[in-house]
Amino acid sequence: MMKKSTIGALLLGGFSTIAHAQSSVTLYGNVDTGIAYTSNVQGKSLWQETQGIGLGNRWGLLGQGDLGNGLKAIFRLENGYSSSSGALLNGGRLFGRQAYVGLSQQQFGAVTFGRQYDSVVDYVSLLASSKQYADQMGAHIGDNDNMFNSLRINNSVKYASSQIAGLSFGGLYAFSNQASGGNSTGFSNDSAFSVGAAYTNGPLKIAAAFLQLNHPSSGNANGSNTGGAISGDYNTLSTNIFYSQPVAKQTVGAAGANYKISGFTIGAVFSDVVFDYNDGTSLRLLNYEANVSYQITQAIATQLVYTFTDGTADGGASYGNFADGRHPRWQQVTAGASYSLSKATSLYVLAAYQLACGDAQRAAISPSGGETAWGHRSQIELTTGITVKF
Repeated sequence: MMKKSTIGALLLGGFSTIAHAQSSVTLYGNVDTGIAYTSNVQGKSLWQETQGIGLGNRWGLLGQGDLGNGLKAIFRLENGYSSSSGALLNGGRLFGRQAYVGLSQQQFGAVTFGRQYDSVVDYVSLLASSKQYADQMGAHIGDNDNMFNSLRINNSVKYASSQIAGLSFGGLYAFSNQASGGNSTGFSNDSAFSVGAAYTNGPLKIAAAFLQLNHPSSGNANGSNTGGAISGDYNTLSTNIFYSQPVAKQTVGAAGANYKISGFTIGAVFSDVVFDYNDGTSLRLLNYEANVSYQITQAIATQLVYTFTDGTADGGASYGNFADGRHPRWQQVTAGASYSLSKATSLYVLAAYQLACGDAQRAAISPSGGETAWGHRSQIELTTGITVKF
């Protein structure tokens, strides 16, 4: 929910806003806080105050200026923060969720530059439960396919088309900002690219996308390129849960669809993720998701999600201590309900049960791996909270 104001940004202390018929700056965001119970975190149960479980906490500025002939200058600066402590998220960045500037034209689309979402997030994740209603509790194990958007892409140039007869498409390239020959990987060291497309026809939506990250571990602290495309973000991703060896390349291929009928929205998402590690081993994860939501009344909605992840490790080292064989698997059921008190305020409850099966040895509902059920193959998480948008 966004609200335009000629004085709203003055509340930020360091910003001023001028709004004309040809240009505007919009202040928007949300506050989300709740209470959660997790059955098993390193062998013990955990009660905690949570933030951003229902919807990640943010505030942002969205601007546009008319340049004539349908051309506009656009920008977005979006901050992620903890409502429990007030701390900055996204590695302590002021505008860690998004920061970009560019040009748009209604007929031809938009070109933007900065810290942005990849094509998997832009197109396919919109059909996944983690983006629609389950947030981080709906993420596929370790957010291995980035459907939950654990990482953003720095140094990126993105094109997004306008919708043409229901079809939209786009792509992104992110520079390593490292000179060729600077080390063994040079120009490609911590670079990325992605492409994607979506089609809408009445109640039907379908989408597909591809993402490739080159030497993403190089962007972590003490890495060989901390100013690259994935600078400082990659250690929050699924490598925490799976294998700590640096990743030479990660690829994500994803597709999804949903269909609305009589208050129901029925959807499915698939992703194929491959981690190629520096030591020559690899891990492939196939994620299957089926989701359904039902709008009972204008104010009350319910959701149910089933996720299955099928893993194959090539090389003994690549399954480390999360599995005792080459074929780890995880199953998860997530259910939820929400009640809208107004257009801006809603209450929610979410419950998830995850089971590690096959050769997998531990469950981890949290995508960061920070609340992993070490030594246990099942985990339950319950949470309830409130979200206020502005």
